[in-house]
Amino acid sequence: MYKYLSIIRWPNLLIVPFTMILMRYCIIKPILDYQYSIQLGEVVSLQLSGFYFTILILINVLQGAAGYVINDYFDRRIDTINRPDKVIVDRTLPRRHAIIYHSALNAAAILLAAVFAWHFGRISILLFYLMISGLYWLYSTTYKKQLLVGNIVVALVTASIPIQEGIFECAELTRAYGFSIIANGLTFKPILYWTAGFAFFAFLTNLIREIVKDMEDVEGDCYCGCDTLPIHFGMRISKIVVVSLFLLMIACLLAVYQLFLHDFLTLIYIAALLIAPACAAAFMTIRASEVKHYKRISTLIKIVMVLGGLYSVLAREIMQFVV
Repeated sequence: MYKYLSIIRWPNLLIVPFTMILMRYCIIKPILDYQYSIQLGEVVSLQLSGFYFTILILINVLQGAAGYVINDYFDRRIDTINRPDKVIVDRTLPRRHAIIYHSALNAAAILLAAVFAWHFGRISILLFYLMISGLYWLYSTTYKKQLLVGNIVVALVTASIPIQEGIFECAELTRAYGFSIIANGLTFKPILYWTAGFAFFAFLTNLIREIVKDMEDVEGDCYCGCDTLPIHFGMRISKIVVVSLFLLMIACLLAVYQLFLHDFLTLIYIAALLIAPACAAAFMTIRASEVKHYKRISTLIKIVMVLGGLYSVLAREIMQFVV
């Protein structure tokens, strides 16, 4: 049983429900409570049922798990060089069993996606999740070896997680309150803006982390013919790109605060828990010279990602002042 849990990176998968629950109860619900309920003069509540919200989480968890399995399946040679102590496929888990496991996880995800699409009456939803499954497969077989393509694909798929809850909740809210919303000259754009903001943060931090992981894995990637950023341009240029992305992230955080969020608690949170560790990670990147250094940077970026999501808890408390 351990090998089946280990290969799907279950601690990483916990980020999926963690993110979606935060978006639902710390961002969307407070917006409904503090803006729409007051402006419409009636209680405006969440409309995506707990059942379908659970299905949405399971679709993303199962597809992520299937993605980890197929990635390990095709990365066996690379991982034998980069992290030989963590190789599972062909050691504790036979290759045939890995493919069966991947197929079962994917089939379960697509079945749930079909149920979800049926609920909304849109085949495009099923096609979207079929595309995600295809992207995971193509990433493992092709995109990962192409310059920046794999990094961007992973970052985009990860960024889709926080905004999915916003899109589907807005669809259900429109069904229930569409007439009242139009009659009062309102839209559900604030929900989409907030979730899109978290999605963009997730995209940037994941893109940075993917490049840092390529810098960490350069030996095995080079041996197996991958064309990653550090292999194509070298470590010096890769460090410049990573530091530039950190600076872009910091600039975006400051811009969002300046334009939309003006409370003191948000400033302290952004400065102490997001900008400070991002600056530390950027400085560590400049000084990095060994594999263990890049591992530490990758871990720190993951912490920044989690802290970025946890800002939603603070946002819930101050939402009434900034929505």
